[in-house]
Amino acid sequence: MSILDRLTGQDRPSPANAEFIAVLADEASAALLRQFVLEGMVSHAHVLVGGVRDLIGLLGQVERPPRQLVVDVSGSTMSNTELAELAAVCPPGVAVVVVGERNDVGTYRELLRMGVDDYLVKPLTMDLLRRVLNRRTGRSVPAQQIRTGKVVACVGSRGGVGTSTLVANLGWQLAGPLERRVAAIDLDPFGGALDLMLSAPNNHGLADLLANVNQLDPNFVERSFAQAAPRLFLLAARAELDQSGVLPPRAVLTLLAELRKLFHYVFLDLPARGGELTAALLADADTVAVVSEPSVVATRETLRLIQLAETRDDRVPLMLLVNHPRQPGHAELKLADFEEAVGRRASHVLPFDRDAAGLGENLGPPLISRRGPLALALRRVADDLAGRRSAEGGRRLLPDWLPLPGLAPARGG
Repeated sequence: MSILDRLTGQDRPSPANAEFIAVLADEASAALLRQFVLEGMVSHAHVLVGGVRDLIGLLGQVERPPRQLVVDVSGSTMSNTELAELAAVCPPGVAVVVVGERNDVGTYRELLRMGVDDYLVKPLTMDLLRRVLNRRTGRSVPAQQIRTGKVVACVGSRGGVGTSTLVANLGWQLAGPLERRVAAIDLDPFGGALDLMLSAPNNHGLADLLANVNQLDPNFVERSFAQAAPRLFLLAARAELDQSGVLPPRAVLTLLAELRKLFHYVFLDLPARGGELTAALLADADTVAVVSEPSVVATRETLRLIQLAETRDDRVPLMLLVNHPRQPGHAELKLADFEEAVGRRASHVLPFDRDAAGLGENLGPPLISRRGPLALALRRVADDLAGRRSAEGGRRLLPDWLPLPGLAPARGG
């Protein structure tokens, strides 16, 4: 086996650990990229002949996202459509260079608008590759700031309303059928249940990362997560009940800045009473999901949470989810009275489903993978976040935030 084969990944059938992947439409361009890889000593590289859809298939095989993608759209009659499909599976923070045949400013500007790092016009030359790609890492010199993933802060009006259930199920759906790369972070170190709901080990990874937050690198971050399912990763910590200072807000915010580069979605499972930490994360999140129930106490606390989330300078999408975690009774408020009291309509209403909820919480996998009214309602919430559903019944739904590779949208975009 030659050194060129080892460098370009030709000795293995899939680029499972590749950090640099290039898919070119013709053998001559692919050969030039292989020469570039050899000359620049780019390790963990994979170069092959193909198109955008071939690259999409390869990304479904990777164990962790590559740092750099080069993709050729030459000859494609639907290049923008194919790149949009690539965006759906391309993790945020991945630098993307597009190769094509059209040499005009309009094409270049359109690709930059969509989030591509750079655009190269054929015929490729070694000098052009050297100028655009970093010889040591295979990364491009970004033409614009790389866009990042979305942080979704989920907080309950009181304990037991189903916040952890929501995080576990949305993460499962977005990582599975919708093929997004998802991180779920349990921010209750004194009794969080996400590890049980996802049947994943609690390896104290969150505590390790926060203790070394000024020395983060992607490999260290990846190793700190427990994998709950393909593309779904859990971060949690189990602290002693009398321990203090477990989750410093500033350190958590620093960690989130790094995670935005690695995941499409970062779900935060916030405790019902998080104090300074909850306030800081609601202020930093890209979407806020408030989970409540139609009771008097929950109504009062829901109003307080909404007011807290709306104190930030910039407006962010706020989802209000009304859950029925218990059998409905006469003591409950009517939905219309609840909505009038909090001053907004519910984005989604989750029906009571005793059997499904019990199975999902205690036996796994999450109930969203099953049948029933609650599973269906949760899938609608996931579709809402992914921009896959149109407005129904006057409910305000969130727009799709995923544009093109590189390619996740800028925060707030």
